[in-house]
Amino acid sequence: MPKIVDHERRRHDIAVAACRAINKHGLDSVKLSQIAKEASSTTGMLAHYFDTKWDVILAALRLMHDRLEKRLSKSLASETTDLADLLKDALPIGNEQRAEAAAWLTFWGAALKHPELLEISDQTYADWRAIIRRCLMVSTPLAKHWPRKLAEDVVSSIIVFMDGLSVKALTRPSMFTAKFQMQLLRSHVDGLLAWADIQANSAKQFAEKPSTSQLS
Repeated sequence: MPKIVDHERRRHDIAVAACRAINKHGLDSVKLSQIAKEASSTTGMLAHYFDTKWDVILAALRLMHDRLEKRLSKSLASETTDLADLLKDALPIGNEQRAEAAAWLTFWGAALKHPELLEISDQTYADWRAIIRRCLMVSTPLAKHWPRKLAEDVVSSIIVFMDGLSVKALTRPSMFTAKFQMQLLRSHVDGLLAWADIQANSAKQFAEKPSTSQLS
């Protein structure tokens, strides 16, 4: 009786193996043979599921992104309502998070030489903004009443800050410990939310202020 193969599961297993190979050899340098070895497979078998090495790598990066989204979604489903606590799983504070952050950092470096990769990342970035936006709205009820542009500016600031913090944590791990990363994230988030509240209240007061014609 022929063996039934779960092709989607096989693609997933190859993507997981690619994550391990990327972490060992680097995203730009990793070879299909090294990914195949991690997957206990052959390059010929990989070719049944992916056309090129970059297809395998992109599948691995999407897998990492999906894992991150699942971790944040799990936090959102808990009773945690502190924004910094919700976001901590997106920082390189553990081995898994460090490996994922390192792979993405390498991807952005490779994308400078392969511009077509930036186009592929557009949806991932949109998904990332969506999950950060959800974290903001769940943790900060007043944000639902902010002007849309203000909320989006806050999301952008969080993303840019966390990107920069991740780079520092990867390149200066002894300095940017997990505790220090959380301290910096919390300081940034607290200051950012306080600033946003001031902006929102100013906009509200301006909107409610009677015009000159109404006073005359």
